[in-house]
Amino acid sequence: MGFGFLKSYRNARRWTKVAGLAAICTLALGIFAVFPGVARIAHDVYYEPPSITAVFPANGTTEVPAGTKIQVSFDRQLGRSAEAVDFHLSDNEGNPVNGSVRFDDLLTTATFTPNQPLAPGQIKVGVTIGQGQPKAWHFSVPQKLPLVTGHGGPIMLITTGQNPFEAFYSEILRAEGLTSFLSVDIAKLDDALLDAHSVAIVSGPVSDPGKLAMLQSWVMEGGKLIAMRPSGNLAELAGLSSPSGAVEDGYLKMDTAAAPAKGLVAETIQFHGTADIVAPSEGVHTVATLFRDADTSADAPAVTVRGMGDAGGQVAAFTFDLARSTVLTRQGNPDWAGQDRDGLEPVRPNDLFYAAAARNPQPDFVNLDKITIPQADENMRLLSNLIAYLTYDATPLPKFWYFPKGAKAVLVMAADDHGTGSGTRDSFDRMLALSPKGCDPAKWECARATSWMYETSGMVDRQAATYAAQGFDIGSHVSTYCHNWSEQSLNLAFSRDLEKFRQTFPSLSPQQGSRLHCIVWSDYASQPKIGRSWGIRYDMNYYYWPKDWIKGQTGFMTGSGLPMRFSDTDGELINVYQQETHLVDEVFASAPEAVAALLDRATGPEGYYGAFGTHYDFHNDFDVQLMEIATKRGVPMVSVQQMLDWADGRYASSFDIASWQAGTLTFDLKADGRTADMLQGMLPLHSAAGRLIELRRNGDEVAFSAETRKGVEYGLFQGLSGRYRAIYSQTSASN
Repeated sequence: MGFGFLKSYRNARRWTKVAGLAAICTLALGIFAVFPGVARIAHDVYYEPPSITAVFPANGTTEVPAGTKIQVSFDRQLGRSAEAVDFHLSDNEGNPVNGSVRFDDLLTTATFTPNQPLAPGQIKVGVTIGQGQPKAWHFSVPQKLPLVTGHGGPIMLITTGQNPFEAFYSEILRAEGLTSFLSVDIAKLDDALLDAHSVAIVSGPVSDPGKLAMLQSWVMEGGKLIAMRPSGNLAELAGLSSPSGAVEDGYLKMDTAAAPAKGLVAETIQFHGTADIVAPSEGVHTVATLFRDADTSADAPAVTVRGMGDAGGQVAAFTFDLARSTVLTRQGNPDWAGQDRDGLEPVRPNDLFYAAAARNPQPDFVNLDKITIPQADENMRLLSNLIAYLTYDATPLPKFWYFPKGAKAVLVMAADDHGTGSGTRDSFDRMLALSPKGCDPAKWECARATSWMYETSGMVDRQAATYAAQGFDIGSHVSTYCHNWSEQSLNLAFSRDLEKFRQTFPSLSPQQGSRLHCIVWSDYASQPKIGRSWGIRYDMNYYYWPKDWIKGQTGFMTGSGLPMRFSDTDGELINVYQQETHLVDEVFASAPEAVAALLDRATGPEGYYGAFGTHYDFHNDFDVQLMEIATKRGVPMVSVQQMLDWADGRYASSFDIASWQAGTLTFDLKADGRTADMLQGMLPLHSAAGRLIELRRNGDEVAFSAETRKGVEYGLFQGLSGRYRAIYSQTSASN
C-alpha cells in the first residue's frame, strides 16, 4: 500500500549533512529521516521539480486538532524529486516540530506526521523541493481545556478517579442542556467549593473520610448530592445497605406516577454494566426499580432519593454507573469489537449489538423489543429530571433544549454518492425547489443536506462551489474498498481519498463529517480518533441494519437520538460526535410508514426526540420520500455540517447564575454565535418560591410559553445573549 519511504536502510550510498545537524543515511531512491523541525529526503536531481498545488490544513485554518497530519499535493508525480522534499515546522514559540514523512504510491502526495501532539498556538509550515522556493503557510491549534471541564455554574461534577468513564458525565450534562457545571477532582474539593454549588454529582466511590464528612455536612446544610454507584460510607449516606449481589446488563423500571420519573418511559428499559443489589433504609424513596431481565424484578432499587436534615438536603443515588451504561448502550459491547457477528463481511458497528453469531450466540446487546425506545436518552433524562426535582426548593436551574427553535425531530440528510452521474445534483436541486424563497440556511429555514461523493460523481468544482455557497455540505466518501482496516490502512484511506477530493474540488472547505464506504468498523473506537486527525468531527458510521435483523422497525440501535461524543474503552472522551444513521434506504425505502412512525413518536406524546441520521445513495427514491415525510410534519432537514455547528454551539453556550433572592433569579445567558439565535432556553415553571410570572432580558420583557417536557413544566423562551431576570411568585400570572 505505498508509503515506500517509511523505513531506513542499512546499505547507504552516501552521507549528507543537513542544516548543521547530525548526518543521516540516504539512498538513491530515498530514506525516511527525523530531525528537530525537519523531515527530509536528500537528493541529487537537477530537473524542474513538481509544484505544490494543495495543502492540508489550509492556510489560516483555526481549530486544528493537536493530532493532525500535514499533507501537500503535487501537480505531477515527484519521481526522483521525492528525495528532495523538506518539511520545516515550528510552533508558536519557535520550537521545531519533529515528525516523519510518507508518500503515496503515485508519489503525488506527501504526509507529515508529528511525533507528538502539536502545541497550542500558531504552527508555521514550510515545504520545499530541492532548491526551489518554499511553500509557506500556517494554521492554529487552539488552547483547549480537557473535555470534562465545564463552563462553571451551579452544578459540580466531582471526579473521584475510581471510575474510568467518569468524564462522560460531563457529556451527559451537556447533552441534557445543563452546560453550566464545574468539574473538580475530589482531592481539590473544599467547603468553599461546595457552598458555591447547588448540586454535586459524585462519579464514584469516595475513600477519603474527610471528604465524605465534608459532603455530609454540606448535605445537612441543604446541599443536593447525586452519587453514582456509591459504596461504603457514601452508600450509607444515601441510605443504602451493603450489596447482597449484583445484576449485570439488566433493566430498570421507573416510577412514572410522580416526579422525578413522571413523563418518562413507563416500561422496563436496559442498562449496561453492573448494578448493586442493595436495600433502602426507612425514608428512602425508590425512583426506579432494578430488573434482572425485561420482566423479572430484582426487588431492589436502581435509583433512590433520601431527604436529610432540616435544611432541605437530599442524597440521590444510582446503583449502577450511568456514564458507563450510556457509553455501552450507545457504542455497543466492547467485548465484541472486531467480530463479524452477523456473517456479513466486513466488520461493522451493528456487529457490536448483534447477538446471533454462529460461533458465539448470545442475547442481542440491544433488546429489539425495546428498539423503538431511546433507552440511553431516557436514562439520561432521568438524571436531568432528578436535578430539576432536587432543586425545586433551591435555585431554579435553566437549561437548553436539544434542537433549534424547540424542534423535537430533525433529519440529518446524508447521501453516499458512489459515482452517479447526477444523483447529488438532482437531490440538491429538489431541496432548492422545496425551500421557501429567501430562506436562510444558517437559521435552518431551508432544506439542506450532505453528500459524500466519489470524485468521479457527476459534478465539477464550479458546481460544487455554487451548492456549498447555498448551504449544502459536500465531501469525500472515504473507502477501504469494503475491507477491514488497520490503523495504517485507515490512515491511508483518509489520506488518499481526501487528497483526491481536494484536488478535484479545490473550492470546497475541508469536510468535517464522514461515513466510510461499507461502514467498516474494525475495532471499538479507533476510527473516530483517526478521523479526528484528518479533521473529522461528526461520524455517521453507526448504521441501523441489516433488514432481516431489525424486522422493519424504526428505532434506536444506539439507544439515542442525540449526537454525543465518542468514548474510548478507557473512558477517554474523543472530540468526535457519534450520530447514528437511523434511516437506511436498504431497510426503509419500501416502508415509508415506518419512517413516519419514527418522526411521530418524536413529535408526539412519547417524546422520543431525536436528530435522525439518514442514508441514501440514489439507487431508489428514498431521499424524495424523506423530503415528503419531513415536509408534511414540519421537520427540519439539515446537513451534517449544520448539525455539527449546532452541537458545538449549543455545548459552548452557557448560563451564569448571578443571584437567587426573594423569588428573583438573575442570570447571564451566553449564546455561542453558531447557534444563530436559535437556542431555546428552559426555566423550571415552578419552584418553592412560586410560579414563573415574569422574564426580562436587559430590562425588556421576554415572552415565554409554558410547556411540559418529559414530565417537567418549563417556561420556554428564545435564548439570546444577555442578562435575564426571572420572577417567581405565588401570585398567578397569565402565561
